[in-house]
Amino acid sequence: MVASTNKKVGLSMKDFTWKLFSHTGNIDTYLLFKELEKDNQDIPENQDEELAELDFPIS
Repeated sequence: MVASTNKKVGLSMKDFTWKLFSHTGNIDTYLLFKELEKDNQDIPENQDEELAELDFPIS
């Protein structure tokens, strides 16, 4: 659940930096946007589903 929360925060931060860059044209803001975009690609979208597949009942 923490990863999904971080992803949501990361996406809104990414959106904010893009809007800021589009208004200012600041290259540092663009580089920050690209770094956030790269970080978001590293987080698996279906991490909870992947972890659930690894679970199995103990008998």
